[in-house]
Amino acid sequence: MIKNRLQKQRGVALLAALILMLAVVLILTNIFYRHQIDVSQASASLHGDQALLIAISGEGWAGELLSDKNDNRNIDDYGEIWAQAMPLLPVEGGTLKGCISDLQGKINLNSFVSYRGASLNNELNNFGAMGVAKAWLNLMDMLQIPASPDRVASIVDWVDVDSTIINSWGAEQPDYEGLTFPRMVANDFISDASELAAIKGYSVQEVQMLSPWMTALPGSTPININTASDQLILALGGENGQQFLDLIKQMRPISDINAFYQELEAYFLIPLIDVQKRWPSTLVSVKSDYFQLYLEVTLGEARIQVKSIMDRQGRTKPVIIAREVTVVPASLPDKEELSAAEQLFAKKSGDEEPNEQLMQQSNIVQPACVAMGLTGEIT
Repeated sequence: MIKNRLQKQRGVALLAALILMLAVVLILTNIFYRHQIDVSQASASLHGDQALLIAISGEGWAGELLSDKNDNRNIDDYGEIWAQAMPLLPVEGGTLKGCISDLQGKINLNSFVSYRGASLNNELNNFGAMGVAKAWLNLMDMLQIPASPDRVASIVDWVDVDSTIINSWGAEQPDYEGLTFPRMVANDFISDASELAAIKGYSVQEVQMLSPWMTALPGSTPININTASDQLILALGGENGQQFLDLIKQMRPISDINAFYQELEAYFLIPLIDVQKRWPSTLVSVKSDYFQLYLEVTLGEARIQVKSIMDRQGRTKPVIIAREVTVVPASLPDKEELSAAEQLFAKKSGDEEPNEQLMQQSNIVQPACVAMGLTGEIT
């Protein structure tokens, strides 16, 4: 009987020891798991900080390319050094790739600030006049978006400094208070092109359709015809859009705006003074001051995309006036085995695809950012 009791006590002791060991194992496992999470988070945070520093160094690279020392400020086109893609640079533990795009190859929404009631009405009602407003409406027509004077007047009233409607088509604060989602009229420059969706009459879908051809820069800027897309050139040409586009394609890169005017005079048989009035230097240009830098850094488990707006107006070297950093989740796989940039640089000289050969034959230089797939721009 004593023997049975001792065996029971030994069994209880053994069970207690096993329970204790299980508890210790669970505690140690939890500690190890939390430690691994802390290490992983610290590593990801460190890689993220390092990736951002690498991206900032990429901004320095872009700034040098666009400085007076390395770029001719009198002409900007996609055949220049700054427009070439940054080689896929290996950095310790990752890679850096990037490209520069010309923001003045688009319609600047803040250019509408220059309109007054008389100037807007004169442009829209004058068959031979061309300006940002008419080009905007022409572009909307091409995209099969309803185009009418109120679509322009509402933008003018949003960016101008007063609270008085520009004309009967305009919209100021009282017109926004009755909307389903009331909002305050900015009466100031648009800070981001997506802000167009807040302006009366524009839907989110329309803004998405227009996004490849619009930007928001600090002040009124002309459109660089060397870097503008075919669609935008057609819009600037108006009723002579195709001829206007054909001439510009033949002349690119255009180094002098006055020589361009003389070519237009001879091509369309229009007096030079009328050519200059129709496409004034405030509307078209052959040089730019605002650029967008696209960078993508992969470092360890961290992957970030950086979009920086560069301003070199009145400066010998551009400065960053806006920066957008996007963290790309590591769990999202690439759609392709090679990135767009890797595919671009992996191609051999004789491996151009048909569309690339066609672009070379037609004297069109494809922007590097489009070729690398880092931006949604359309050429």
